[in-house]
Amino acid sequence: MIRGLYTAASGMMLQMQRQDVVANNIANANSSGYKKDTAISQAFPDMLISRGGETNPRRAGKAMSPVPIGPLGTGAVVAEIATDFSAGKIQMTENSTDLAINSQGFFAVLTPAGERFTRDGACKINAQGLLVTSDGYYVLDRNNQAIPFRSDYLVDEDGRVWDENNQWRAQLKVVEFDDPRYLRKEGGLMNSAGQGYVLLDNPGIKQGYLELSNVNAIQEMVNLINVVRAYESCQKVIQAEDEITGIAINQVGSIS
Repeated sequence: MIRGLYTAASGMMLQMQRQDVVANNIANANSSGYKKDTAISQAFPDMLISRGGETNPRRAGKAMSPVPIGPLGTGAVVAEIATDFSAGKIQMTENSTDLAINSQGFFAVLTPAGERFTRDGACKINAQGLLVTSDGYYVLDRNNQAIPFRSDYLVDEDGRVWDENNQWRAQLKVVEFDDPRYLRKEGGLMNSAGQGYVLLDNPGIKQGYLELSNVNAIQEMVNLINVVRAYESCQKVIQAEDEITGIAINQVGSIS
């Protein structure tokens, strides 16, 4: 009975973590460049339970041995939070500081914590005339420098920035990772966690466009409903286990 309580409790904690992930996806459904997360669960090892004090008829003449009943699930836990890096839809904005990547690359930006990466190309021009993200982080060029920018500057598919006199001013630093699965989300950006990358010569930049999130809001709402139902099921199991435990304590073995 106690095992059942622990198993159901672990199920409730698992669903709470799943709910946090789904809720975060829904909250960022309209965030440009956002990549949805999925909670990957892993079951604890099953426990083989047996009925003790009986003789196994298939072992006639042998010593007393427990009769196997079967495996008992011992619960589950969130093993990892996996990020889906599939591309979102690209939408026209006609804003010259909006940039979309039509490839698997990431913009390199400079934060107080160091270099980070993002697919969010919703940029702006700060008071110093430099291209920055919506959070104010510097967008880097291939020399790891901030990029001077004006609203009449053009950005071609290779990420090269051209001024009003058709002079080449800089080239966006757009990188690609061997395995994006090892990137870590950190404050809306991606931390490479020491993973190497390569510079993309032709990242397919589209100026005046934004990549939308790859979250399907309807599917996430369905996922949220499923999580709530699973949580309620585990809750009912705990209630049933509590009632059974109460009967065992108060009634079993009592003299009528």
